[in-house]
Amino acid sequence: MSVLSFDIGGSKIAYALVDAKGTLQTEVVTKSTPQTADEIEQILQDATTQYKYDACAIATAGIVFKNKLQGKPNNLPKGYENIDWSAIFKAPYIIENDANAAMYAEYQIGNMRGAKNGIMLTLGTDIGCGLICNGSILRGKCGATGEVSFHFSGRSLKRMAEEHGSNLTDCFEIYEAAKLGDTRARAAYYEWEENLISGLKLLNGLLDTERFVLSGSLSRIVDYAKVNTALALLQPYNPAEVKPAICGTAAGIIGAALLYVDGLQ
Repeated sequence: MSVLSFDIGGSKIAYALVDAKGTLQTEVVTKSTPQTADEIEQILQDATTQYKYDACAIATAGIVFKNKLQGKPNNLPKGYENIDWSAIFKAPYIIENDANAAMYAEYQIGNMRGAKNGIMLTLGTDIGCGLICNGSILRGKCGATGEVSFHFSGRSLKRMAEEHGSNLTDCFEIYEAAKLGDTRARAAYYEWEENLISGLKLLNGLLDTERFVLSGSLSRIVDYAKVNTALALLQPYNPAEVKPAICGTAAGIIGAALLYVDGLQ
């Protein structure tokens, strides 16, 4: 089976063919997200002419419930929520929230594999959250589970740097300056790190999870040893472990395809 799978976000649209085991059958094609819904439709339609496929899968920004987008995502243009997917693909398809799709890739072939209960947090400009509970995606009454305003996003780190008097505005520059001993950058990074640990503790307390997986660009600046030690102190008998994601930038594409194959929609 070949699934033509898309990952649609505010900055880019990526797609590739994926087989039933989650292996990419083609190179990932990446395009900048256009300013109009019509242009997005055109990218999708063009992609359908490039490949032979059995089904389609879409990982998208925004809340998704029962294979339907629940309103317009904040980072996509007006009219996106009204796209007629069936007219574009003319094949069986599913739609999934991008954080859930990426999390499912990690659950099946990545660093969440083997855990029946897990949480994936995507650390970027904002925070994405996907949850597995007893082997199933936890969605809530309308698909909005995990849509929480966490205070360890890239936006938060930049704001903390400003509040501590730093003139650095790039998250990785803040992190590197903190490592070199810049007192303002270090204060901002430590505050960000403590917010991350507090957020993980809260989620662990609420959901009693087995494993956290961290993805997104800012997952590279996390001190995993320190974070795991903090959670072990909280839960000494059965601590949740924290690991980096390993499926990379194609996680949403792979996860959406695997969700179609596994029939979990």
